[in-house]
Amino acid sequence: MTDAEVTALAAIVVAVIEAVAAWDRRQTRKDRQRAEKRAARRAEESRLSMDLMSANCALALVTAKKLAGMHTNGDVEEAMEAAKGAQDAYQDFLLSQAAGQVAKV
Repeated sequence: MTDAEVTALAAIVVAVIEAVAAWDRRQTRKDRQRAEKRAARRAEESRLSMDLMSANCALALVTAKKLAGMHTNGDVEEAMEAAKGAQDAYQDFLLSQAAGQVAKV
C-alpha cells in the first residue's frame, strides 16, 4: 500500500467514526429532550394531584365540622369550588395528554 492509499483509508475511517459519533450525539439529544418532556408532564400531574388532595381535605374538614355541629360559615361553598376547580384542571390535563397520544398515532 502506498502512502496515498493509507492516507485515503485513514480519512475514510475518520469520516465513518465521525458519522457514527454524530448519530450518537443526535440520539442522545433526542433522548434527553424526551426525558425533559416526561419530567415536565410528571411535575404538572403532581401539582394537579396536590391540588386535588388539598381540595379533598378541605371538603373532609367541612364535613367533619358539620358533623360535629360546628358552623361552617361559607366553608362549604369555598371547599366545593376548590374541589370543582381542581377536578376540572385535572380532567383538562388528562384530556390534553390523551389528545397528544392520539395525535402521535
